Parts: sequence; C-alpha cells; structure tokens
Amino acid sequence: MVAPAVLAAASRAAKVAKAAKAARQAAPGGKGSGGGGKNNRKWMWIAGGGLLPIAGIVGLVMVLLGAMLGGMSAGVAEAACGDYKDNANAGNTGDAAATNPIMPAGKMYMPSDTARAEIPPRMILAAMRAAARYDGLDWTLIVGQMYQETKYGQDPSAAPGGANSLGYMGILQFGHPAWSEYGADGNGDGKKDLYSVDDAAWGAANYLHALHAETQPWKALLSYSGSTASNTVYPRVVLTQAARYRGVLTGDQDLIKRWYAHLKDTIDKNPSFPTLGTRSDIPEPVDNNAQPDSALNIAASTPRSWSTPPLDGSGGKTVTAMAAAAYAVPAADPATGGKDWQWPMKQGTYTLGTPYHQNGNMWSLGYHTGQDLVASAGTPIYAPADGKVVHAGPGGSYGNMTEIEHADGVITLYAHQTTIKVSMGQSVKRGDLIGTVGATGNVTGPHLHWEVRVPGVDDPFVAGQDQGPGMVDPVDWMKGRVTANPDYGTVPGSDSGGKGRDSRYADCAAGGGGANVPPDGAGASGVIPDSDDPVVRAVLGWAQRGTGVPYVFGAPRLQGQNPTSFDCSSFTEWAYYMASGGKIDIGSTTYDQQPYLSKYEVPLAQAQPGDVIFFRPEGNGRSGHVGLVWDPKGHKIIHAPRPGKTVEFSTWDVQDKITGVYRVPIPKGTDPVESNGNEKGA
Repeated sequence: MVAPAVLAAASRAAKVAKAAKAARQAAPGGKGSGGGGKNNRKWMWIAGGGLLPIAGIVGLVMVLLGAMLGGMSAGVAEAACGDYKDNANAGNTGDAAATNPIMPAGKMYMPSDTARAEIPPRMILAAMRAAARYDGLDWTLIVGQMYQETKYGQDPSAAPGGANSLGYMGILQFGHPAWSEYGADGNGDGKKDLYSVDDAAWGAANYLHALHAETQPWKALLSYSGSTASNTVYPRVVLTQAARYRGVLTGDQDLIKRWYAHLKDTIDKNPSFPTLGTRSDIPEPVDNNAQPDSALNIAASTPRSWSTPPLDGSGGKTVTAMAAAAYAVPAADPATGGKDWQWPMKQGTYTLGTPYHQNGNMWSLGYHTGQDLVASAGTPIYAPADGKVVHAGPGGSYGNMTEIEHADGVITLYAHQTTIKVSMGQSVKRGDLIGTVGATGNVTGPHLHWEVRVPGVDDPFVAGQDQGPGMVDPVDWMKGRVTANPDYGTVPGSDSGGKGRDSRYADCAAGGGGANVPPDGAGASGVIPDSDDPVVRAVLGWAQRGTGVPYVFGAPRLQGQNPTSFDCSSFTEWAYYMASGGKIDIGSTTYDQQPYLSKYEVPLAQAQPGDVIFFRPEGNGRSGHVGLVWDPKGHKIIHAPRPGKTVEFSTWDVQDKITGVYRVPIPKGTDPVESNGNEKGA
C-alpha cells in the first residue's frame, strides 16, 4: 500500500512502480497464460512487412456503433450523465467505453483522431497486435498503461538497460517475477525482451487477460498495479486515456488489416521515433486527477510531425457503398431510408445467424431472404430508424411479423416474434420497442429474421415486379448508415416525453446534471413494490433508502442505519440485515452470497421484488455483480453499480449476463424493521 502523501511527493515513475509492486512480485489469482491462451490465432504477412492477426470470427458485418472519440458530440455529453454500460446498450457504443470498455469478440476499436495525434504509431501497432490475441481484449487499455507507466517511454527507465529506483524496467515497467510469468516474444525475434515495445505489449496483454480485463477492466487494472481500493490513480488514468483513444468499433477484417498496414507504413517513414528513455514532444494531456466519465471532454492535442495521418483521408472512418446483391439498387437516386439508423437489437443480446442469400432447399426461393439474429425468446427488438408500421400480425411462414416503412419507401421486416408491441398505422421512432424474439412460423429455434426491402429492386415473390421493394443484404445496407449512437428505449421511468436515451442523457449533461432517474417515479420517497412478505417489503424500503449513497469498492460492511458508502454486495447484505433486525445475513461478497443462496434459485421469469439477482460470470460458479429485483415486470433492479456512481435504479437488460436469481428465505418469527428504524410485528 502506498500512502497518498508518498504518492504526492514521489516522481511519476516512482508512483507507478510503488503502486505496481504488490502485483508484480506475485502472479494474480488465476494461472498465468505465459504465451497466451490464444497462441493458435492465425497471423499473416502484409505488403510492406509486418505481422497481422486474422480474427477468430469470420463475418461480413461492420457495425459502426460509435462515433470517433476525439471531439465533442451528443454522445460525449452522455459520459457526464452516468455509466453508459448501465444505462444504454451494454457497452458497444462510443461512450460506453468511457467507463467500462466491454467489446464483443471479433471486433476492434479503430484509433480515434486523439489516438492518431497523441500516441506514437509504433505504440498503437504494438498494442493492437498484442490485444488481438485475446477475443474482447481492448488495445486501448495497453496504450493507456504505456502512458501512465512511462509516458510512452519518455521515462529513463524505459530505455534498454534502464530501471527506476525500485527496479522496474521498460515501457510497461515490469519486474523480473512478473516478466518471467507473463513475458512474451511479440516481434518474432526469438527473445522475450522487456525493453522491446512489442514484447512488453504482449506481456501486458497476457497479464490483463489473466486478470479478466475483457469483462472487468477496473478490477483488473487495480490488481495489475497493486493499487488499493482507495488509491485509484492508476485505473482512472488508464481508463481515461483509453476512452479518448477509441474510435469506430468494427468487425470489418479488411478495414482492420488496412489499419495495420497504415500504421506500419507510418512507422517505416519515421523509424527512429520515439527514442526510449528520452523526453520528446509526446503530449501529456491527462494527470492524476483523471476521471474516466469526463474523458471525452478533454480536447485532442495538435498532431505532431510523427503523428499517424488519417487512413485514406477519412480520419479512420469508412463510408462503404452498398455492395452488389442478387438484386442491385439502380445507381440513379438510390433510396437512403432516412437518417440515423441502428441495428434492431442491442449488441451483446444476439449472434449473427444465417446470412442473406445463403442457398438451401429449406427456403421456398432456394435462398435465404434476410439476415438472422439468433437470440433467446423474449429478447427485445427495436425500430432501427423512424417510420410507420404497415403490418403487425400473422405472416404465414414468417409467424408473427412486423413491417415498418421508412423514408424513401424502404421497408424493414421482423419475423418469428413471440410478441408484437406495435399496431398497424402507428408511427415509431428509432429505438422504440416493436416486439420480442420468438419461434413462431417456420423455424428451427428462436431468432429474429430481419429483411430490408428497397424500391427499385426486384421483388422475387412477385413475378415481373421490377420496381420492388425487394430484398437486399441487411448487413450491407447498414454499412455507413449507423450515423448516431443507438437509442434502445427511453430512460426507465423518465418524463422525457418519449425521448431516447441519447437525447435524455444529452439534456442531462447540458444542464450540468447527472441525477439518477428512478423507475416509475419511485425515488427515495416513492412507492415500494408490493410483496406478500412484510420483511421483503422492509428490505425494499431499506434498499430505497440507500439511493444516492456513493459506491466505494470494498466499502465497510453493515454500517448501521446511515451508511456512507456501499459496493454491490455490501448493499444487498445491508438491506436484508437491517430489514430483519440482524437475523438475515446473506454474506459480505458475491462469492459468499451466491453459494449461500444456491438452494433458493428461481427462474428469471418468476422473479419477484426483493429477489437477489447476480450478474457477470467469473468462472467457478462465481459472479462479479449483484443487485435486488425491484419491479420484475419492468425488469427493474436497484444496485450499487461501480466507482463513480451511487446506489440507483436500472434494469437487468443493460447489465452483464445474468447468472442467477435467488429468493432469500425468511426465518420464522422474523419481524420486519422498517427503514425508519421502527420494528413492526409480522
């Protein structure tokens, strides 16, 4: 542990070294990967030299689900109003990464304008190559560490042979024990050199992966640096910089390979920069006061002579013309379908299934006429753009089907739904809930069959129809059309007049706010959900009383009637303990609570107010997050989310994967203690 006074007096390099000492003299809890668990990943040589990864997932989709992070935008404003991971769509848009960079396998963030201007290109390339070895590991975490450790090698300890006063070495400040455990040969020269930028990046990737940084980066960075819960400088700086560096999230493997080649070409034009261990003009825009949720308000530095230029003059963005399909749109005046499209389901709730135009005799035309999005029954479906419902009901082999007409006569179709949430003639906005995934009609399992039909394209179902609208590839249709952060419903319980999340959070930030928006108006003095058990009602009253109390990792347990801090598990423990007069203690951590409650699991569909709900699987039957069910009909929960937040209401739809719901047994003779401190007879 390093005292704040010591940190204030030490040099920046010494701060990092001392903070890292505990972690780097011992391996983390999990077994280290040494060379990484993904050493079977394919690699290829590109023109001009350089080793490139080919992602493990093969797909045609490039989903532009975020804006470049270098400047101000409506998405930027949202970062000031809360955790996008809790309040938006599970972490796949630009600002979702500002606090918790969850990234789906097979995708990668392209460098933002800020990253191109501020990071030496050899550092970007090394980090991208290293992180690509592990599905879901974000390269911006590694470059964020390079910044925090040695300001991209400017500290003398980064130069070959250099070391700081505590013996840590290289751009990422490894000690010998940690390097022995996680060091790797990143440049293929047959050596594991901790002074090599490539080797050090690979070592950091191995270490981050061993600490599960793909799903819990804050906790991983605390462990990586040896920081305590009260000393959060290291993860705050790393995550702040990482948020500034993320550009477009893409699964387009051709675009990713072009970026590798572009970076390699930039390095080749200036191979001597930077000189490790020497001060240079690399910007230092972030200090120890960094806050990840304010990252996107930090302006990008002016590009230097060594900065990475835009890719093909586009700043790294791509606007791809619609690819040729079986039925091509005429070149003259093609339909656009209007502005601001998004995918009809939240990233992370589905996987891509049968693609458009796959051949097979199970389809009446001999090929598949849409794109399947495979998900469990009941998964929400949302309008991808503004439009009007032109069909809502039975659709023959399509089962329960909805069709929406958008601008320019473009029609989107949603088949096999369990429920339809709209009616014919209804106007819908982008992000409105229109139905749920099901298995109605001719199917082999639950999924959304999604079609995009465009005027001027032959309709194969109508002989001689040459004016459409006919089917095109939905994946190709979406390329270049996702021009705004997704809206997936309005903020729960808000009085925003139907505004989507992005608009609501932009308004919040513009007003300097950030207040929690509780569900259905139930705030600190709102209505408690009904429950047959008076103790459970008391639990909900205590939980509601906790709203606004700040999250502190490792907060003291059972602080009495007026706690000053919570983490997720201390909050759920406290609510039950207080409501039962101390008779019910479900355990102090998620690792204690879930095994204790294992005999009392209930299906999610049968969840009731007061049930304990766990999220974020961590292996061995453990979970990383917990909350209390508030309103199962609306999927609402109350929980202590993460550092920088307070106890608040949310929904279970926007959390990590649910790992279990449990009903706490109430011992006979337990009298409820209301949240005003008064005990009542049962």
